[in-house]
Amino acid sequence: MKTINHRYVRMEQMNHHDSLYSGVLTDWMSEAAFFGVARTLGRRDHVVMCAIQDFRFVAPAELGTILTLRYELAKVGRTSLTIAVEARDMLNPDILYSTCQVVFVNTDENGKSAPHGITMASVQE
Repeated sequence: MKTINHRYVRMEQMNHHDSLYSGVLTDWMSEAAFFGVARTLGRRDHVVMCAIQDFRFVAPAELGTILTLRYELAKVGRTSLTIAVEARDMLNPDILYSTCQVVFVNTDENGKSAPHGITMASVQE
């Protein structure tokens, strides 16, 4: 997995259990997935998110935690790319906070799905 971003857990992001609100982490992880797909495609236009799959909250993130958001290309379809994302503790990477997979579809200038030309082999080279 490749590091794409870091986030600092602040007071205004806490929930009533004194841990990071899940909606904030969901937002950060979907953003990290978009950064990952943009890096994979080499562009940010003509790509739309169509699904977030298998979102798992593994451990609560406490106030002051610095999260490392990492991504990797998990699956390649003809028009779609699935990006796996994980959030770990920057200072203790053994602590996993959350994982998910985000599916993006490549589109043409009319917003219709279109082949992207990416293969797993081309990304791994």
